[in-house]
Amino acid sequence: MSDTMQPTTYRLTLVLALRLFGLRMMVAAVGAVIAAVLLTIGGSTAVWGVVAAVLVALLVVASAAALRWPPRLITLTETGYRVHRVRGAGVRAGSWAQVERVDDMPSPAGGTDLVIGLEQGRTTRLPMMLFGIRGLDLQREIRERLNASHGYRPLPPTS
Repeated sequence: MSDTMQPTTYRLTLVLALRLFGLRMMVAAVGAVIAAVLLTIGGSTAVWGVVAAVLVALLVVASAAALRWPPRLITLTETGYRVHRVRGAGVRAGSWAQVERVDDMPSPAGGTDLVIGLEQGRTTRLPMMLFGIRGLDLQREIRERLNASHGYRPLPPTS
């Protein structure tokens, strides 16, 4: 790692983004059927059919955008971290100076959580399943940034 670390953003894993995309497409399909029925009936209901069709089109475009750019979950900077869009994460931001420990703990919902323990017993909990295979990279990078902020460095190899 270099002396000046660039900010890193970890996003929702593609598998979960695809699941959300699939759910949105099912809603869009139902909306398209409703729009088609309303347009077929004609008369004053045709206006509602057009409105439904426009809403379906907006949902499809927004879903494609969310698939292309999955939501940010956590951003790591040289000075600390910030959690985005993770419900029930606890403390949403902290500096590396406040971090006392980084642990893996079982999640109440099953699976594993990455727990960042801060001063005064405050914590940030992040479900590792949200990050997929990049979860290990996240753990490694948090520990590297924490070590760098405290001035720790690896020992040189002995000859």
